[in-house]
Amino acid sequence: MRRALLYGLLLMLVSLHGVGQQVGSKPMEPVVFSLAAIEPWAERTPEGERRGLLVDLVEDIRTRIDIPIRYQIRPHSRAILEMENGDADFVPTFVAPGISEIGRPVADLVEVEALVLGRVDDQSIEALSDLNGENVGYLSGTWYGHVFAANEAINKVPVNNVAHGLNLLHRGRLRALVATDVAIPSGVDLSKERSPVRTLLSLETLQGKIYMAHTSSRDKAAQAIAEAMQAMHRDGTLERLFSNRYEAAITP
Repeated sequence: MRRALLYGLLLMLVSLHGVGQQVGSKPMEPVVFSLAAIEPWAERTPEGERRGLLVDLVEDIRTRIDIPIRYQIRPHSRAILEMENGDADFVPTFVAPGISEIGRPVADLVEVEALVLGRVDDQSIEALSDLNGENVGYLSGTWYGHVFAANEAINKVPVNNVAHGLNLLHRGRLRALVATDVAIPSGVDLSKERSPVRTLLSLETLQGKIYMAHTSSRDKAAQAIAEAMQAMHRDGTLERLFSNRYEAAITP
């Protein structure tokens, strides 16, 4: 009888200990990514689907670390503001003036070329200043380097995406279009003779990195993300990811 009572008491203590552990443990708070709503980096479709190169990137990182991730797609300026005011822990973005004041780089992402594109029969130019006074398309919110940012003599015309800019170029509404090589649609191969456009000038090499907000305390997550990114560089995941180009209808 005594043995049965002692056994029952032991089971009750073990059960209470387990309940105490469950009550005392809290699920880990997810880290927050803010992704710039610029095609092809990140966007929401009319149906509400999230897609883009950075969406694929974050989804891949999710499979490699044990820390939960939540991400949101924002206009570029708001994504940077959310990193500054602490509403986002991480933001993938290009190295640009002022970014180091609100975040620190934790992982290298990609290197891209900022190009000046023109019609196939246009002549190459020696400098961006050769287009002074002309209409030049660009994606608002994208960093194209110091030369483009400093030039106030060209007429900078914002376009919805690179495909939109290329169509305006063929219609004569634009003299040229500035775009990164990663953002050029899959139907445009600048290396082929029958390409609808050609490169007039290579402006600058841009570096993309994942930045962690100075206001964030998620150092453990930063280390895990950095290690995941290193593995993605080694196994070719990033190269494959950034070679994916979106389909778009370009006026021939």
